[in-house]
Amino acid sequence: MLTRRLLRFLVPDAPRHRRTDRDAIPAAPFASRSAAAPFLTERPVQPGLQKPSLVSSCVGVIDTILLAIPEYGIATYAAQYQSLIGALRAGTRFVVVHHRSFRAPIEAWFRNAGHTAENLTYVPLPDYVSFTDWAEDGYVAVEDGVDGSRYLVEPWEFPRAGDALIAESVQEYAGITASQAPLIFQGGNCLIGSDFWLLGKDYFADSVALLEGDRPPVDVPAGRTNEAFVRQLFQDYVEAERRLIVLGTNRPIALRPLRGTKAGNDFFLDVVGDGAGTYQPIFHIDMFVTLLGPGATGSFDVLVGSPALADPLLGTTSPFALSEVYDTLAAQLTTAGLNVQRNPLVHRPTVGRRTSLDELRASAAEPGNETLADAVDELVALGARDGSAIRVRTWHHVTWNNCLVETSTVAGRHVYLPTFGHGANADLKPIDDAMKALWESLGFTVHMLGDFNEFARRQGVVHCIKKYLRRGE
Repeated sequence: MLTRRLLRFLVPDAPRHRRTDRDAIPAAPFASRSAAAPFLTERPVQPGLQKPSLVSSCVGVIDTILLAIPEYGIATYAAQYQSLIGALRAGTRFVVVHHRSFRAPIEAWFRNAGHTAENLTYVPLPDYVSFTDWAEDGYVAVEDGVDGSRYLVEPWEFPRAGDALIAESVQEYAGITASQAPLIFQGGNCLIGSDFWLLGKDYFADSVALLEGDRPPVDVPAGRTNEAFVRQLFQDYVEAERRLIVLGTNRPIALRPLRGTKAGNDFFLDVVGDGAGTYQPIFHIDMFVTLLGPGATGSFDVLVGSPALADPLLGTTSPFALSEVYDTLAAQLTTAGLNVQRNPLVHRPTVGRRTSLDELRASAAEPGNETLADAVDELVALGARDGSAIRVRTWHHVTWNNCLVETSTVAGRHVYLPTFGHGANADLKPIDDAMKALWESLGFTVHMLGDFNEFARRQGVVHCIKKYLRRGE
């Protein structure tokens, strides 16, 4: 496992506030993901929420959307936020979480985009709360099918900075009740269609691991199988009626987090595991799967990313992209009855600090850094010696799948699409253009957003910085 301490040693200039950051490394991204056994327990009495129904990822007009904009988001990502706010139609309602002292510039963004004050609900947090801009993940948005009340349902734990404080704060200002489930999930690993929803397999396994711990929140009833009971818990707390499709490989993906490689005369230490999942090629399925809505044939249309489609467009090779895993999951969705199409997705390197073989060997000998030893051995086998210069090369996912989609009977079909072909990444412009053409061929009006490369380096894009709270027709 690649620990944060080792990652910071190897990549001291790694961007802050990555979507993969956690305050505590859980039991081996629940080491028992790979050996998941017993499950959960009798359902406790659940006050309030009676018949949970998730807000769709694509079906219906975007009625109400949540943004979490911390102070660093204003300072660093103003252009990206303004491109999104300006693209969303007038009349869209917003719930905006922000640091208390930094509301004025955000108000100006909405005012300049023509959004009126009555459609804005501001949720101030103290300036000392370290929440992030990844608004998608800390909860799922649910409507009660019995009385129409709204909930943000939180997982049993969510150890990313102060994001666990957001749902309760939204409850105070926006009249949306915060609730909790005895399960592990994150919003970015859930995608919601019409009569089905997708859950990335990593968090299904983590829910198992939660209940195998010393103090599980619930106990498995006698006579119930583990899988059946976990599915029942998701039905009770998250989604009552839609069919649950657990998306992931049958076995853990064989991917070492660090690799020693050579290109020409240059040696590299490749950080390839950051952003990968255990049963998923990327840790959240919203990074490589996009739900489009019901298609002309009646089946539900889905896009699944493919690094193998990007390399020919760029003239590159992606040695750690796991293209075959994407193919496997695309086939799973086809088997589940969805109409799957493919689109390019990029696994992109960034060359960082210069180190040496002897420095890496010394670090590999420190407790907790054992994962570095195999990469050092690879470098030696390739001809590196003490004193040889080694460049640390990180990899991240550049994904157009992580976008906003509307399939509406009233407003039509729209996609809000991030772009990446800017500045030093101008080589990605052909894929920007190809994705625009693909969406238009599918009958969508395409709204091209700003440059989201810096978000991608932090392992997220535009779908990650919002939460759909309500859909219209």
